[in-house]
Amino acid sequence: MFSFEGKKALVTGGGRGIGRAIAIALARQGADVAVAARGRSELEQVADEIRSVGRRSFVHALDLADTDAAVKMVDAAARELGSLDVLVNNAGGITDQPGSIGPLDEATLEAFDAMYAINVRTPLFASVAACRLMAMQGKGGAILNIVSIDGVFPAPTEGIYGSAKAALVNLTKVLAYEAGKDGIRVNAIAPGVIETRLTEHLLRTDEDRADRASFYPLNRVGVPDDIAAAAVYLCSGEAGWVSGNVLYVTGGQLATSDVFRWVRAKNPVPDSLKI
Repeated sequence: MFSFEGKKALVTGGGRGIGRAIAIALARQGADVAVAARGRSELEQVADEIRSVGRRSFVHALDLADTDAAVKMVDAAARELGSLDVLVNNAGGITDQPGSIGPLDEATLEAFDAMYAINVRTPLFASVAACRLMAMQGKGGAILNIVSIDGVFPAPTEGIYGSAKAALVNLTKVLAYEAGKDGIRVNAIAPGVIETRLTEHLLRTDEDRADRASFYPLNRVGVPDDIAAAAVYLCSGEAGWVSGNVLYVTGGQLATSDVFRWVRAKNPVPDSLKI
């Protein structure tokens, strides 16, 4: 089960964290994998790991907020690999633009545009380019978008990011409907907090880690391999009748009340606002 022998995959944000774990997992199951991100040195390390398990790998170093460049990358990767069966849109996250994090009344136009460029615009148009290639190949394919639990449940101070991921959730479902006629499946994974370089500020101490783990019913934070295992399933033939779905990989967090329970515990309502 879950064989990717003969399959060709492209993983964005593939230099570290979740993207790296997905790229290596696909290679271990038999796929040739192209990886894309900004940092060439990290990508080359991942490509070497992929080659070490006997698979081919190609590196594309670019800014994935540049949608035109990302679309060209999809075509280039397909040429290098010989075809394209799987696209994983993992690149994304919270940008460093002032106003990206905080109350919505502190948001800026620049932060909004930057957040939507990397989390919505590029994944959409990269997916459309991949769908065209897969349709011409005539053998179907799989597209996977890495979204966020913030795109499903409201996350105070992360409203712009969450709304961008919510937009990608909706586009995942629309594209699944429209691309289904060509045998192309489109799904998404919504992770909770995953232990990566991007979240290390949340997990600095044992107390921080225990506090964050208490957010989840399974009482631990996630690791990249948790997402990679789910990605292997959703991109495999074993998920051949699964499309338009969002899989929560969240340690059991399934309700909005979980979020607010934790937020309120960290930020109690001032007495002046209590009813």
